[in-house]
Amino acid sequence: MALYMLMGRYSTAAIRDIVESGSNREAAAAAAIEAAGGKLVGFYGMFGQEYNVAIIADVPSHAEYIGAVAPAIGSGVFEAYKTIPLYTAADVVKASKIAKRVAKAYKPPGK
Repeated sequence: MALYMLMGRYSTAAIRDIVESGSNREAAAAAAIEAAGGKLVGFYGMFGQEYNVAIIADVPSHAEYIGAVAPAIGSGVFEAYKTIPLYTAADVVKASKIAKRVAKAYKPPGK
């Protein structure tokens, strides 16, 4: 599984609709991510920032992540967004073992 953080800035219309309807956007995000085969890890609001929501998802691959977020992005709910791939300490431990193996095969330029 892979971790991704979506940081989004809700459109003015989306904020109005959320406030008027009382819609639980965390539940909506969880349902979308689960429908794509993943799991919602975290859903956080942020104030005073460029973005006002951060969603962390654990999904099998890029394809499931894109499938999970594409309907929301396509709906216009976000006026801006970005995705940040995340990694864990366990990923670093695994990567260090791979890096040691690769370092034996890698030759820098000029050598």
